[in-house]
This record gives sequence, C-alpha cells and structure tokens, in this order.
Amino acid sequence: MATGRVTPRMGSGRPVAAISKLRRVESGLSITINTEGAIVDAYVVTDRPDEVEAAIRERGWTAG
Repeated sequence: MATGRVTPRMGSGRPVAAISKLRRVESGLSITINTEGAIVDAYVVTDRPDEVEAAIRERGWTAG
C-alpha cells in the first residue's frame, strides 16, 4: 500500500483548523476537524499509522 502526504490546508496555505480527534481504525487513521460548527471527517489509509500520527502531532495539527 502506498503512503502519501496529506496536508490539511486551503487557499493561501494556512491550516483550515486543528484536528479535534485522531483515532485508529482498521485501515489507518480517522480524523475529525470541528471548526465554527462545521464537522469534517477524513480518513488516512496507511499501513504505517504510527508514523502518520507522529507526523501530524509534530506539526502541531492537533488541538490537544
């Protein structure tokens, strides 16, 4: 399975919002972004969820 890079960005390259929930699922990671009443659910399909989760946290993309 290929592993790619996904950046939660829009427009001028600024983050849309912090990731409010990051959960493990069978196929990789489930991500929830909750901003101004809008909820966005996304999935990262990966065979290396530990590395992806660490990269997300290192970049400060999570709310907590």
